[in-house]
Amino acid sequence: MTYTTLSAAILVLSSLNTVAYATPSNTTTFSATSITGQQLPEGDAPIYLKFWATWCSYCLEEMPHLQETYKETHNKLQVIAVNVGFNQNIGLIRRYMNKHRYTIPTIFDAQGHLVQQFKVTGTPTHILLDSDGNEVYRSTLLTDELKQRLEALK
Repeated sequence: MTYTTLSAAILVLSSLNTVAYATPSNTTTFSATSITGQQLPEGDAPIYLKFWATWCSYCLEEMPHLQETYKETHNKLQVIAVNVGFNQNIGLIRRYMNKHRYTIPTIFDAQGHLVQQFKVTGTPTHILLDSDGNEVYRSTLLTDELKQRLEALK
């Protein structure tokens, strides 16, 4: 088993059924370029980060909801998909996004900088940041509470 395959397996297994409710904590700001060349994040709206991978079945099941959330809230909430980079490449990610007609701003975290910065231990991971950059919610699955929080932002 290669190192990257082992790392990916550990990342997936460690995230199963884990939900953590964040108490507001200041998260350092970040800046990254999307797979389309867009500088993210833009402005000072709250941010919804979803860390995912094309080999993560839960992640793929949740992508239609992420696309819908992006379409319905992009004026009030910055929705950003962050591909974790393990066993991934930018071509694979672009093909996947194009095939499903997803328009969600997407970052390819090839070096794992955002994974480390946000202490992501599994996929999927959902993180909500308020407009001041404070982490206010975190979960590893699309929970009812997360859906309610997103609905409130519409």
